[in-house]
Amino acid sequence: MTKMIRLTSSNYHPAYEIHRQGHSHPWSESMFADCFTEQYRAYGLVLEDSYVGLYVALFVLDEATLMDIDVAMSFRGRGLSKQLMAHFLQQCKSKGMQSVWLEVRASNLVAIGLYQKEGFVLIERRKSYYEMNDGREDALIMKLTLV
Repeated sequence: MTKMIRLTSSNYHPAYEIHRQGHSHPWSESMFADCFTEQYRAYGLVLEDSYVGLYVALFVLDEATLMDIDVAMSFRGRGLSKQLMAHFLQQCKSKGMQSVWLEVRASNLVAIGLYQKEGFVLIERRKSYYEMNDGREDALIMKLTLV
């Protein structure tokens, strides 16, 4: 059974490790730790006392931005990202958000599929936005209207 735990400056380290391993160019630890102010919501998904996923979101006025959502490599393909997304969207609704924004690598077809199933639509394509080990990759900007 899984549970969601709000990340704080004292318990975020296992979630940061998932973030670090899941990205070719992860945030620095200090940047990740900056996401525990009032504007942010950061949660870890815990299964049998181990962190298996996380999300970080920024809430400003009536808009939310999903900054990161990730599942540990060894737990991917089990529907855990759907649990994270459901929790995140519930947080958005309970806080009265009218829209949700995110950006995703154009090559991340699994994530794009999840977002589309939730109702996100493509707004813009930013050319050469993300660094890669051998060049740059486009970012897709997606939006979900909640109201």
